[in-house]
Amino acid sequence: MPIDVTEPGSPGWWFDRLLRRLADRRAHYDRLDAYYDGRVGPPVPAAKSISQAYQRLMRVSRTNFAELVVEAVQERMEVIGFRTGAAGDDLGDQEAMRIWQANSLPADSSLVHTASLSMGMSYVIVGPVDEEIGAPVITPEDPREVIVETDPVRRRKPVAALKVFRDDAAGVDRAYVFVPGQLWRAVRAAPDAGADPFDPASSVPVMDATSWDWESAQLLPFEMVPVVGFPNRPKLNRQVTRGEFEAHLPLLDRINYTVLQRVEIATLQAFRQRALRGGPTHDEHGNEIDYDDIFESDPGAIWHIPETAELWESGQVDLGPVRQAIRDDVQDLAAVTRTPLYYLIPDSSSGSAEGAALAREGLVFKARSRIAEASEAWRQVMSLAFLMAGDEERANRAALEVIWAKPERWSLSERADAAAKAMAGGLSRREALRTVWQFTPTQIEQIEADLAAEALMAQGAEAMATLVTGSGTGTPGEQPAG
Repeated sequence: MPIDVTEPGSPGWWFDRLLRRLADRRAHYDRLDAYYDGRVGPPVPAAKSISQAYQRLMRVSRTNFAELVVEAVQERMEVIGFRTGAAGDDLGDQEAMRIWQANSLPADSSLVHTASLSMGMSYVIVGPVDEEIGAPVITPEDPREVIVETDPVRRRKPVAALKVFRDDAAGVDRAYVFVPGQLWRAVRAAPDAGADPFDPASSVPVMDATSWDWESAQLLPFEMVPVVGFPNRPKLNRQVTRGEFEAHLPLLDRINYTVLQRVEIATLQAFRQRALRGGPTHDEHGNEIDYDDIFESDPGAIWHIPETAELWESGQVDLGPVRQAIRDDVQDLAAVTRTPLYYLIPDSSSGSAEGAALAREGLVFKARSRIAEASEAWRQVMSLAFLMAGDEERANRAALEVIWAKPERWSLSERADAAAKAMAGGLSRREALRTVWQFTPTQIEQIEADLAAEALMAQGAEAMATLVTGSGTGTPGEQPAG
């Protein structure tokens, strides 16, 4: 069925609107992803005159600091549980964790965080209950395939969403259009096999809505859009989100360019240049002298030169200032991204303990900010999942809380010392296990079960000793006095 894009607010109108916006953003996300993957080299214009050897130098000059800036934050963003209105236990809701684990999110949630931190946005789509996993389907999504339009008043409330992707196996392009309470599916034949469907040079670009047909429509179990955005560093302008290193791309380019200069110098100076000064150009017979044959590089070769001739040899360029310039730029990158320098330069960890603690503090504050932003999105995801499962009590977002691992990372000795002091000061054992030892709710449950089993065994051993001694205080076999 052809798609009508003229009626405002209709699924076809939303499809056409979101399709064009998605196509406009794709190049921006591609560029940031290329920096994260280390596929962007020094900012040298690609001209035909550049030799293949020089292009190889450009490739080996890529230094991927963007990935380290992202991973320094991502590795401190770990969801370890949820609390809902149906579970007052402070260790978390087991049903929420069952859904989380059924969707492999203990591992795949990092994909959502990484895409958000690197490209500035990522998405999650919540689907109906899958009989195979026994839970609603929750899928991480790439911002180059998914886009959401939010309410102009409530910036986190989606009013429409779109996912577009190429189904290579079927040889078609597919689109899912989400409006409140409905899911519309569209399809078209893929015009260029293997080509990027978002390429405007394609014979029929994907943003041309008139080339699509409606395939089917489906009612959702609630009047909501089950697509959630994970914006990174959003601004009050709801259209603007930023990757962790996006504002510092010129600095990353400068680092790569200086590395290229160092590689160029090292390559050109790998062999010293030699020259003959004052030597004749022709022999006694008037023939031109071929010095390439005379100065043959051979262990057994003997060079015969005129007495008045002088050999000259070039000196080596000092790479120390170039290397220091690179290090200075990396230090600037660490400062502006609040990334501890030891992430970027491993041998920089030799500073004072106080300096290292201050460096970590900036990273912890940044991680806490990103965790707060992602918490709202994960609450929305889990609420939608419970609605898909028909559990309205747990779907109450006001009572839903995400439990994160602490972004601070302490050594075992630091934790043991802090836990002993905290419990001596009146802190409960469970609270010490959670906040000081930083155990997950599952680990705390196992520890408490083990402690209870050990206490029961100790009571049994004491009771047995009492039976054997008759009083529990004498030596085994001793009878009480008559």
